Amino acid sequence: MKKTVTLLLALALILSLCACGAQNAAQTTQPAAAVNTVPEDNSTRDAEQFINALITSDPSTLDCARFLGIIDRNILHSITEPLTRIENGIVTEAGAEIWTVSDDGLTYTFTLRENRWDDGESVTAADYAFALRREADPANAWSFASDFFSIVNFEAAYNGEVSPEEIGVVAENDSTLVIILNAPNPAFLSTVDIFPCRKSDVTACGDGYGSEAGTVSSCGPFKLDAWVHNSELSFSRNEQYWDVKNVQLSRFTYQIIPDESAQMASLENGSLDYAAVNAPEYAAKFDARDDLYVLNITTDRTAMIVFNCEDRMLSNAKIRQAFSLALDRALIIEITNGGLGTPAFGLVPTVCHVGDVNFREATAEPLLQLQDQDPVALLLEGMAEAGLGSDPAALTYQFTWRDTSAAGRTNAELYQQMWEDALGVKIEIDFTESALASIREGNYQIGSVGWGSTYEPLFQLSRWSTGGQSRWVNSDYALLVSEGSASMDDAVRLEKYQQAEAMLVTEAAIAPTYYNATQTYAYSYVGGIPVNPFDTTGMKTLFTSDR
Repeated sequence: MKKTVTLLLALALILSLCACGAQNAAQTTQPAAAVNTVPEDNSTRDAEQFINALITSDPSTLDCARFLGIIDRNILHSITEPLTRIENGIVTEAGAEIWTVSDDGLTYTFTLRENRWDDGESVTAADYAFALRREADPANAWSFASDFFSIVNFEAAYNGEVSPEEIGVVAENDSTLVIILNAPNPAFLSTVDIFPCRKSDVTACGDGYGSEAGTVSSCGPFKLDAWVHNSELSFSRNEQYWDVKNVQLSRFTYQIIPDESAQMASLENGSLDYAAVNAPEYAAKFDARDDLYVLNITTDRTAMIVFNCEDRMLSNAKIRQAFSLALDRALIIEITNGGLGTPAFGLVPTVCHVGDVNFREATAEPLLQLQDQDPVALLLEGMAEAGLGSDPAALTYQFTWRDTSAAGRTNAELYQQMWEDALGVKIEIDFTESALASIREGNYQIGSVGWGSTYEPLFQLSRWSTGGQSRWVNSDYALLVSEGSASMDDAVRLEKYQQAEAMLVTEAAIAPTYYNATQTYAYSYVGGIPVNPFDTTGMKTLFTSDR
């Protein structure tokens, strides 16, 4: 019989405010129902367990202080052990065996468990402290640094005002790490990944650290054995890992396949053991098979357009609003994501909560306030205010797009057609695999990105506190996010986050397009695929049975 599992991830928060002496007290989410499609009895599991999985592009780097995106982050979760992980929606111990939080919510004291790097050397508190200082170093220009600005002096160090050595991180001894915040942050551990990094590796490899398999040591469930750029990455179980007895896979491979048709062919012929499937024609084909099952998953990601607000042609908010309102979000979902997802008129996706309140259910989507506006009229007003003349046809904008596959090009051309037809401007598409780097560095006008979230909206909202990819600097916005994140009162946090989202979206620093959803098709022998959108277990929970 065909096995179909639909997961409705309507999550509710179980929030525990940490008190002095309370062990492992942290904000948690109610786990989604466990989903396994093969028997749980270990006797049925394969003696030699391996998985062939999919990633769509080469990792940018596996340096925890320089990585750019979700592919890099997911690999880091498999090869290194952060202080804490999120498993089935719950913040749980990982590299730290226990932790305590002071009564004022400012001091986190982590007691490390006995864990080892893959060469047998112990992982120490100094390894975590070294990583945090590298992440605060402006020389590394880390994209996710703002998530850590609640740590004392982290923001000042990132801005070059103090040395990274002065951030609020202390390795008291090999097994005790202390992190000091400048204000309470109830979402701290559900927002950040605190990875370790070995100083000797960075010293030996220099700028090459994280760029090849041999440059990165492992202290996580797996170690990286080989990295054939733009082809595949091969991993094997790390026998030095503290929880190796619960790691089922002996090895796995990430095949790098950018092209959708090639991805689907690999799943169809069994070269891949599971993969996300967006195109309806492929989903129909796989639905007809009895050796596959499907997981329908509501994710934590928002797809969006970003505008370079420092660019003269996009510095006016009315121009950006015109571009945002010109988008047919339902058609974008249908064409680019196989009909999976929900049109987004706000930033924060449907799975996020503040306290026990679902943010999206409690918050009107800000862009809906502008739906009655005429995009062309807004464009003309903005052009006049920005001194760009009165003829939209005289304006040419560059749209930076990462996916160079045939399907990717079709998707980019959809946006091009929408803007040209609705606004009368000319759009030139810059197809480049380095699009994310260009957007990050500000070498673009309009770009397409996606951002994941954490349980609370802080992660997504804080992306723009210092300008972010849109280089939109607004001190009032930054203050709202800061005040919200520091409040222990759920109602206050919700109100501040609502105001911040409204400001960001209505001023069109970004144009959210859809809240993502996915279908993952897997062969019936594959189990343990994480289904909670906030899970950070990597490949640790996967297994095979009766392959």
